[in-house]
Amino acid sequence: MVAKKKKVKRRRNTKKKAIREYSKRRLDELIRDSEVTNYNMNRANWPQLVPQITFILFLCDAIRYRETIEVIAEQAVKTYPKSFVTRVGGKKIPDLALILLTLKEAKKRKWGYLAGNWYRGWRLTKKGRSFAEDVWRRKTQKKK
Repeated sequence: MVAKKKKVKRRRNTKKKAIREYSKRRLDELIRDSEVTNYNMNRANWPQLVPQITFILFLCDAIRYRETIEVIAEQAVKTYPKSFVTRVGGKKIPDLALILLTLKEAKKRKWGYLAGNWYRGWRLTKKGRSFAEDVWRRKTQKKK
């Protein structure tokens, strides 16, 4: 006679996965940050803002040297005051969140105009430099 094999029951992993528990304040902070990011992403007009930020880095001489976001923000307010400014308490201040999102968008492969990050600073790539020089040439021709 052939012996029947006994079926062995496997135990399922009964450990529950840990769920992160955040404090109410932390959850409110996360929600507010995501709302601000979504607001800036939705109000941004990338085809207009990316060329503007590329030209701003050209004016900051970010071809050879990397520039910090504070320097870029100052130049952005001088060059394009309506695009990169927000109002807080009735005062106009540079919108650093929008500038940072625009810098990140210009860095993407779709555009390829910038290189860098928040910590090391931002600079123009060869493609970005040639684009900004073309914009500069067109602006100076209009003035003549």
